[in-house]
Amino acid sequence: MKKRGRYMQRKAQVSIFMLLAIVILLLGSLYFFYQREFAEDEVEFVEPEIVPLKSYIEDCLKTIADDGIEIIGLTGGYIDVPNGISSDPRRYIATFPGSGFKIPYWWFKGIESVPSEDFIKQQLKNHIENELDGCINNFEPFSSQFAIKVLKKPEAEVELNDEDTFFRLNYKLDVADKDGNFNSKIEKFGYSMPIRFKKVYELAKTMMERENKDGFVERRTIDLYALDPDIPTTDLDVTCKTKTWQLSKINDILKESLRINLPYIRVKGTDYNPNLYVPNPRGEDIYSKTYFQNHFVWEVDTEAEKKYSNMKVAFTYDNWPIKLYARPSENGILKSNSRKGNEMINFFCLHLWHFTYDIEYPLLVTIIDQETPKNSRYQFNFAFKVDIDHNQPNRINKGSTLFETFDDVGSEEFCNNAENEVTIFTVDNATGEDLKDINLTFVCGRFYCDMGKSDWLSLGAAAGITKRFPYCVNGIIKGKGEGFADSQSFMQTDVDGRSYVLFMDPVKEFKNYKVVKHLISDPGTALELDPNEKASIFIKSNETGFESFAFYPREADFPFKISAGKDITYEVSVYLVDDQDLIGGYIGSWKINKEDLFDKNEVIFHVVYQGAATEEDRSKFVVELESHSENIPKPELK
Repeated sequence: MKKRGRYMQRKAQVSIFMLLAIVILLLGSLYFFYQREFAEDEVEFVEPEIVPLKSYIEDCLKTIADDGIEIIGLTGGYIDVPNGISSDPRRYIATFPGSGFKIPYWWFKGIESVPSEDFIKQQLKNHIENELDGCINNFEPFSSQFAIKVLKKPEAEVELNDEDTFFRLNYKLDVADKDGNFNSKIEKFGYSMPIRFKKVYELAKTMMERENKDGFVERRTIDLYALDPDIPTTDLDVTCKTKTWQLSKINDILKESLRINLPYIRVKGTDYNPNLYVPNPRGEDIYSKTYFQNHFVWEVDTEAEKKYSNMKVAFTYDNWPIKLYARPSENGILKSNSRKGNEMINFFCLHLWHFTYDIEYPLLVTIIDQETPKNSRYQFNFAFKVDIDHNQPNRINKGSTLFETFDDVGSEEFCNNAENEVTIFTVDNATGEDLKDINLTFVCGRFYCDMGKSDWLSLGAAAGITKRFPYCVNGIIKGKGEGFADSQSFMQTDVDGRSYVLFMDPVKEFKNYKVVKHLISDPGTALELDPNEKASIFIKSNETGFESFAFYPREADFPFKISAGKDITYEVSVYLVDDQDLIGGYIGSWKINKEDLFDKNEVIFHVVYQGAATEEDRSKFVVELESHSENIPKPELK
């Protein structure tokens, strides 16, 4: 029994050691597993004493990132709207008048302007890096405990994923305890946001691509006014009396029809209620039994149900101004044409009419990714112009906006990998003379390459550069030079020996410019703008492509530029806004002789405004702004 007892005791000890060995083995396995996982996720070991500091910085990262992604969603991809857009009311929707909140158009007059994914990531990156210092507040909550030294400026990285959005912050800090107990470094911070941004953005881009291909909204608009008995299209009437219609009334009817009907557009495969109540005099009062089910359901992606079934899509027209033109018409009046019978039935009268319309108006699209246990709710807006020309969709693509990211990461390696030789000639667009000392930059996607200055080539026979360029099938060459407007042109470097001409427009800069206003009832009197009024100025030459913009009152030292090389006629658009609305402006042509610019140092722009008016009258006034502009002076050089 004693031997048995010693054996059992020894066996129990062995069992305990084996158990400890298994526990140690498991802990070791877990340690190496998590070490590997942490290495893959770039998570660094943090001293327990500075965990609150790490949490403090990551809370700031979360706050700023949440704010940035919300703004991006509300504006269709922008945190900072470029001046060229924000100063031109024709290129955005102002959803909250007076707030300065703007949604730029993704498509406007044939130009596609969909912000790229790289551009959006850069906007978020800049937002985090710019706002971080204000949130951290010099580490004030830890000032009595730690001496914190910044070893490297913060650098943010953004990952836009299908199922989440991830933010990394590289922010190298040296943290020392003021009591001298320890010194540590910390650098890596992260925040995973449960927002499916990439998937929402993908749906928005797909919708814009399909709209530009199909003209779906234009076709629904044409259906709406073609079916409306109060909007004349093509018809006849047995009458001897001329039938007339007022274009302003047609405008009001169309606006109301768009406001009521466009929200019934649905995207096939997304989440919408087919049993939604819709008044239906010919059957059940539900969406699936109405005209909308057959005509207003839009298939943008055959796999939409797999990809976007959790998303809702809404279309909004909020009584914004419509650009409407009808032909034939005269002074805003549409008339039918009479036809009489022959001698046997000369008492018989018939009136015929056939009208075509040009229509342009803004549309707001909202995508909502609904909340699930895995992701948070997210809203993304984008806007575009609906364009109809002669009763047909007008979605001709004239080009795409270049979205500059100003991110030179990797540019040096790309630019050094030069392959094919290309010649760029730099020429004065007004005189045809060759130009030297033009700074040239080559752009390919997100890469920017400094190509140096143009100089004399071929013993002075021409000016430009001949260099090897990196391979790029859709590149851009940009030029900057004193006394000339910035210029750019598309180019390809996929073949050796190509040559391109970059035309530079000579300009004169006016630092003195102003806008004065004329009341429509007293066009001879010029008045200064009120303190709450602002004006945006835009001129463009259809002959040369030169364009320039400015805003008044002037912000900072921002000159207004006019092409100085030759006689040019410009199309001028000036828009006057107050705290809430577009209240006036000027639309017309302006011819400038180059000799007139030599001794002039000031430009005065005139705008016409209506004064106190109802919303209906104001909308009508804005639509007819071009005709009202004929009653006031053209822009003046002084």
